[in-house]
Amino acid sequence: MRAGDEPVTAVLARRGDLILDDDGSIDRGGKQVALLQRGTRVRMSVGRWNRSDAERNVWRSTWKTGMGHVPVAAYQGIRARNLIVEVTFRYGPNTEPWHHQCFRIAADNRPDITGHVVSAWANVDNDFIESGFLLQHIRKTPEKKIIEDLLMDRQPLSIESGKWYTAVLEVVDDEALFRMDGHVAWARSQRIRAPKNLVSITLGTTWHEIRRVRIWHAQPNPEWMSLKSDILAARKPFKLKVHDYRKPK
Repeated sequence: MRAGDEPVTAVLARRGDLILDDDGSIDRGGKQVALLQRGTRVRMSVGRWNRSDAERNVWRSTWKTGMGHVPVAAYQGIRARNLIVEVTFRYGPNTEPWHHQCFRIAADNRPDITGHVVSAWANVDNDFIESGFLLQHIRKTPEKKIIEDLLMDRQPLSIESGKWYTAVLEVVDDEALFRMDGHVAWARSQRIRAPKNLVSITLGTTWHEIRRVRIWHAQPNPEWMSLKSDILAARKPFKLKVHDYRKPK
């Protein structure tokens, strides 16, 4: 661990064994897969990825019209039910009409679930989903037809382009807690209990940069119930609902 780079304090969970620590030092992008610790790996084959000019071990995603899916970093080889995902990243500015700023951590159980056990969004203006600080569960058929889509939380979001953020997703049993720079989203659902074997990070169409990704096994924090009311105090009331989002025309 680098000096001055301590993990964000976990509150829903207690950290267990480290699954992976991607500090950006290993080459990746396109067909090249970065092999990480304990049999894990990261594939960045969607979007364009290059080392940042400003800091060598920071990876910058870019995208242009016609490239297909927006940039994704997929962390494979994970075997966990409860986990903590921590990502340090920043949004680039929107400078083209087709640019948008978007960040998502998704924890999946492939191929058993096509879709995402839990998606944690810090979405500024991607019209794929509502803007805001969100938690979602979605299941689809292998042909991508939606079987179930639940919006589990939606909170306001305010970000600054170029500022480094550390987003933390904690998943324990049937609860998920997502935090970033004072933003808090929380949900409870039996759908969250599913095993997780893949964590992906999805970004928007302007440039975004990732500095570090760490994933841990997790255990329940016995102090969570005494901390919960204070941690969720800034969260606006929200009731889990069937998701019926329509893209703007």
